[in-house]
Amino acid sequence: MTQIDSERIVKAYIYGDTVEMTTANGLQEQKIKVIEGRRYVNLQTGEIFDMDTSNQTRLDNLKSTKQTMKKLRRLVAHNFTGGSNQLWVTLTYREHVTSPSTVYKDFKAFIRKLRASFGNVEYIAVIEPQASGRWHLHVLLKNDSTLLIPNEDMAKLWSKGFTKTKRLRKADKVGNYLIAYLSNLQLGDENSENKSVVKGARLYMYPKGIRIYRTSRGIEKTIELTTTKEEIISTYKVNSPPNFTRTTKHSTPNGIKEYTTEFYDNVKSLSDTFSGATDRPKE
Repeated sequence: MTQIDSERIVKAYIYGDTVEMTTANGLQEQKIKVIEGRRYVNLQTGEIFDMDTSNQTRLDNLKSTKQTMKKLRRLVAHNFTGGSNQLWVTLTYREHVTSPSTVYKDFKAFIRKLRASFGNVEYIAVIEPQASGRWHLHVLLKNDSTLLIPNEDMAKLWSKGFTKTKRLRKADKVGNYLIAYLSNLQLGDENSENKSVVKGARLYMYPKGIRIYRTSRGIEKTIELTTTKEEIISTYKVNSPPNFTRTTKHSTPNGIKEYTTEFYDNVKSLSDTFSGATDRPKE
């Protein structure tokens, strides 16, 4: 198993009780630069070329969507660990709603009514596409004490269709679970013996430029650092080997590059790091 050398510069993400670090740190030598007018300049020769986007739009959008899902996974893991103050709510429509702007407008009204009835709650709201072209929302909710909202009350506040409300258990790996749910496409009815799951298929349904998720102001951001692995290990008192390591190959303007990513879970010192974080202003 390949591990990152301690002197290597890494991009590190600190969230929840996890330290994630990768050698894909954005410090590789840049050979091209995008300029206005859908053109780019070769920094080695000074030549200017038109960008050929005819075959790249779909692939680039998929890469962007995957990166957004990674950010979302970290954000969820940083803010939602399960417990009596956290809920996962699915908001669906009875009508065939295909406009994301309509969905987020309706959600804004929903969250106002929810806070008026049950006090301040923080949220991460994620829009999900269906094969039919319609949309619905998954919403993670939490407060500072105990969050008890019956599903029938949730449905009345939403009033646009149907709701499903479940408690987030502490045993749930909430970030991983949510991203798998949003990424994979199930074929066949839920109760069908022939149902199957196509991994990552739903990612292709997100249109270019869509804002996949929104958060309230009280949702804490993950920490991002670029420094040596040794500095990260020392600063966050990581005293065990990585729980998981993967090495992948990627095509870059500088050719094929190999990147290694390490995950360290259950880092005890992080509870002290984040317990002193100041509250952000509420919406």
